[in-house]
Amino acid sequence: MNGDLFGASGDEGIAPDCAYFFALMPRGQVQAAIGNRRESAIRALQPGKASRVDDHRLHLSLCTPKTLKRLRASFEDSLKRAGGDVIAPAFALRLDGYDAFSGGSDMSCLVLRTDEASSAPVQALKDSLGKALFHHGFGWDGGTLSPHVTLFYAHDVTPPASPGQPVEWHVDEFVLIRSHVGKHQHDVIKRWPLAA
Repeated sequence: MNGDLFGASGDEGIAPDCAYFFALMPRGQVQAAIGNRRESAIRALQPGKASRVDDHRLHLSLCTPKTLKRLRASFEDSLKRAGGDVIAPAFALRLDGYDAFSGGSDMSCLVLRTDEASSAPVQALKDSLGKALFHHGFGWDGGTLSPHVTLFYAHDVTPPASPGQPVEWHVDEFVLIRSHVGKHQHDVIKRWPLAA
């Protein structure tokens, strides 16, 4: 590693063609419930060729490392150290309705969004992660989240009229994901529990 008084240059330890982000990932019954909502929406909307977010890649994005500064360790190790500094409580999250966002490249995406009460603890966790990232040499986006789980991508997506049954999710951990760009592959490289 080519370091100096301030640490590493910032690009050591970055896997090629990968992006990194912190997220919440559903498991078990919650993952299945979100997958069922995705399939129900596809049946209702019949959007043509829908590009599904497979069950094992469903997630709610929290925080992405931004403008790189000087790191004290390799890229992935610095991200892991930042995640390890975060202390936050577990919380209840409710996904209670559909919304549509622009997905880029003339595509839209259908998402499940959180209710208003769920947004506050998600935002607090995101802000804690951002401060930890800054402490470990990364920039971060201090903006307000619109917490959601993306279900699929398609052209001209319109949210279904019926919101369906809410998905109740007890969030007790967050994860660091390495995403292989263009390959529909996410690696969970570390998990951190939230305080009970």
